[in-house]
Amino acid sequence: MRSNEIAAMDVAMKILSKATGVRTEAPGNPVPPPSPKLFLQIASANNPKMAAVQVLHEAAQMAHSKALERLSVEVAAHLSGPFDQVNNMIEKMIFRLMDEQKQEDEHKHWCDQELKKTQVMLDDKADKIKDLKAEIKSETTAVGQLTEEIKDADEFIAATIAHKAEATEIREVGRKENKLAINDAETAQKALANAIAVLTDFYKESGAVAKEPWEFIQAPVKLPKNPETWDSPYTGATDDKKQPSGILSVLEAVMTDFAKLEADTKSNEATDQKEYDQMVSDNAIEMAKRQTESDMKDGEKKRRTDNIATLNGQLKDTAGEHEKTDQYMTDLQPACVGGDSSYKDRKAARAQEIEALKKAQGILQDAFKEQSFTQQTGKFLQIKSHA
Repeated sequence: MRSNEIAAMDVAMKILSKATGVRTEAPGNPVPPPSPKLFLQIASANNPKMAAVQVLHEAAQMAHSKALERLSVEVAAHLSGPFDQVNNMIEKMIFRLMDEQKQEDEHKHWCDQELKKTQVMLDDKADKIKDLKAEIKSETTAVGQLTEEIKDADEFIAATIAHKAEATEIREVGRKENKLAINDAETAQKALANAIAVLTDFYKESGAVAKEPWEFIQAPVKLPKNPETWDSPYTGATDDKKQPSGILSVLEAVMTDFAKLEADTKSNEATDQKEYDQMVSDNAIEMAKRQTESDMKDGEKKRRTDNIATLNGQLKDTAGEHEKTDQYMTDLQPACVGGDSSYKDRKAARAQEIEALKKAQGILQDAFKEQSFTQQTGKFLQIKSHA
């Protein structure tokens, strides 16, 4: 049993010397080594300790782990030593793998949290940018509409002022003309009344016109010898008895026309002035209303314009924050997305490595126990045989 173990160890040392480049025998007669897998299988069949090395070697090949491969070599080199020394190497490897997995799990958890939080921030900033743009568009549309309404109100006020000025000018001209017409009518009526009175007195004195009964008790009217209104001396002709009444009738009709003209002119003047006053009043009310609306809309326009400036500032800040967050998301990709794409595979491989280490640890523990028991039994047999 001991010779077989020594032979296997020699073969193992040759294989390890070839793999590591360390020469363990004198040159001259090199022996081509067998396959490492075949050697381990043969050695493990003869030595239970080598079964643990085979487990480690196979696990290293499956996981492509150079560290595990180095450990298998170290374990194979220390199989003749105490169990604690070999066990410590395996324990350190297990602790290192567990620590690596813990750090990677913490990194994975941090990455998941950062990616989730950053994505939420990106979505939130994108929604806020969308809302701000919609609000800015709405405010801009409202400002444009208010501008048009203010313009319409100002144009109406300007047109009303111009119309009032024109109407006032027309009213002043009409007032002057009506005043002149009324004055002319009044003057004409006075002149006609005086003429009618003079002619009536003259015709009554001459007998062409009969006096009223009550006129006989009054003193006669004294007329000048040649009145200025007469073109020629009155001859007292009696050939036309209707002439005095005809002239008076014409004068009275003309005076009636002037009286009617005066009344119509006064009535028209009153109507024109009333309409003008109503127009001025209505325009004043409408202008005040439009001016109030214009002032209110101008205030609302300023408020909305200020709000647009504030919203544009918020949009700029939010866009900057979104850009920084997006850059942070890009920076996370190599460490948390590209680098973590094989996280599950690495975790599974590491779990297999730990499982293989524990399995090898168990095999070695049993092997060392068996060796100790054999040594103790052999010693006991030697003592018994000697006795």
